[in-house]
Amino acid sequence: MNRNFHELKQQLTELSATINKFESEAVQLRIVELLFSQAGGEGLAEAPASAYVSGPARGGRRPQTADRRKTAPSASGAVAALAKLLDGDFFSEKRTIGDIVKKCEEEIGTRYKSNAFSGPLSRYARSGVLKREKNEEGKYVYFK
Repeated sequence: MNRNFHELKQQLTELSATINKFESEAVQLRIVELLFSQAGGEGLAEAPASAYVSGPARGGRRPQTADRRKTAPSASGAVAALAKLLDGDFFSEKRTIGDIVKKCEEEIGTRYKSNAFSGPLSRYARSGVLKREKNEEGKYVYFK
């Protein structure tokens, strides 16, 4: 072990607030390794910092993999799906957003969130492409 261990420990305690400001554990580890190497630490860092593989970020979102994704990644896909439904006779009957989501899941094979359709449907209703009214349940229904 290093002869100046207590001195290094005191210095690290003083620097810990600054080191902990870096979110990346790899960066934190590299800083500590540099401090030990400059202080003449012997055998403290057997593997180089480039060999370090960090774990999941603290407090951040876990990245979604393709097999875990259950909804479409963007509203642009929902708009295109809605355009396909508009070209056909789907809106010849009154349809709720839930009906639209279900139809897209059946035909396209992708489950969109209902809020991906709310904006485009509202714009279609304002522009006259679709008509909109509330049904008995208080939900909006869209039709041609």
